[in-house]
Formats: sequence, structure tokens, C-alpha cells
Amino acid sequence: MVQPNVSVIMAEYNTNNADLKVAIKSILNQTYRDFEFIIVDDGGKNDLAAIKKELGNDKRIRIIKNPENRGLVYSLNNAIAHANGEYLVRMDTDDIAEKDRIKTLYEYSKKHPEFAVVSSRAMEFSGNENYGTIGSRGEKTRREIMRGDVPVHAAAIIKKADIQQIGGYKDYNRAEDLALWCDLLLANKRMYMLDSILYLYRVNPNDYRKRRLRHRGGELKARLHYYPLLGAGPIEYIRIVKSILAGMAPTWMIRLYRNKRLQGRR
Repeated sequence: MVQPNVSVIMAEYNTNNADLKVAIKSILNQTYRDFEFIIVDDGGKNDLAAIKKELGNDKRIRIIKNPENRGLVYSLNNAIAHANGEYLVRMDTDDIAEKDRIKTLYEYSKKHPEFAVVSSRAMEFSGNENYGTIGSRGEKTRREIMRGDVPVHAAAIIKKADIQQIGGYKDYNRAEDLALWCDLLLANKRMYMLDSILYLYRVNPNDYRKRRLRHRGGELKARLHYYPLLGAGPIEYIRIVKSILAGMAPTWMIRLYRNKRLQGRR
């Protein structure tokens, strides 16, 4: 049996059923077809086998069940362990991929093997409203990463061999992506973000509450661990202070600030 070039990996736990189906369909409807779609069931309430059947029983979908609820990092590493593709495409359970997403990322990655990670920009949305775009075009070096100019994790394609080389995702709560970028940079891997908007990133009210300081412990630990290793200077450490202050702000203020910032990128 010929193995696919690409493995799409998704970790699922109690996603809104309708949003989950839209996300899965957006992958199944890709113009690029040579992929496997690994969905890890992290012990949630959704019946993924029934959803697979409802959506046509596509043979590209492989459902992997965790022995119990283990969280996002374990689930992603479990997906990678089962992946056959040379490249990994991330996909979150309530977002939407544009039809040419995988084709564009894969073709660019093949033409530019110097990059371990290639991400597109993304459009934040809620319901029928678009808030604005996330990300900026160009290579992401140590300076960009430490200053918050990072690839969009869920919108990225990553070389499987490179992520395995650094030991996969590290368990920094809500900052596993930041840790991933830092580990790759420390291993002298390179990352690039395309100007194309190929990913629609769904934002719900609860997402803003998760930006409060009590949910930022993993992020702060990751920054304090990696920044010295990456050669951070005073400006980079100010980023940590800003993260703490942002976490102390009321939820409505965080949402207002973020929305106004994104509106300038439409």
C-alpha cells in the first residue's frame, strides 16, 4: 500500500458537533487528495465513528482513541506516532480550511525544503463576522518568535521528521505551539509564513476568558524557559511583562483591543 505524503492531524474533545462536522468536511473537500486524516478521540462525548459514517465513510479518516482524556499535547503526539505522511498538517476541530489550503502548503514546502514549518495567515471569525487576519508574511526567526510574531499553529504544515527530532510537543498548557517553535529554532530549523489566507480561525466568547492570567501559566513558564536559551534581550523580556498585564485586564477589554488590532489587517 502506497503511503500518503501528508497526514492531517486533529485532536478532538467535546467540540460543538456542528462546528466539528464543518471542520472535517473542509478537509475532506480539499483539492489536494493524497492525505490521511488522523482524528484523535480524547475521551469526549462526540461519536466520531458515527460522524465519519454520516460524512460518507471516507477511507482517509483514521480515528485513534486515547485510553482516557489526556489533553491536547498527548493527543497531538499520539497522532504523530500514528502518522504515515512525510508532512503533518494541523487542523483544529472548529475551524475551516480553504479548499486549496493543503495543496498550497504542500507545494511550497516541497519547493522550499529549507523550511521545517510553513504556515498561512488566517482570518479570525465568529458567526458571520470576520474580525481580521492573523499573522504576517516572512521568515520567523528567534527575534520574531520572542516578540509574538509567530506562525499560526493550526494553519501550518510541519515536516514530521523535524518535529520528531525535537521530541514532539512539550506539555506547556496553552503554549505547546510556542514551545514547539522555540524547540525547532534551537535545533536550527527554519519557519516561514505565506501571505495567503488559507485558514478560518473560529473565536468564541470562552476563548477570551482563557486569555486571563490564571490560564497563562504555561505560556509564562515556556517564555521563562526558552527566552534565555534563545538569547533574549530587554525588548523580548518586556513581552513577558506585557503578557502578564494583558492577563490581568478584564475580558471585555482584551476582546476590544484584539478586535481593533485585527480590523487594521483586513
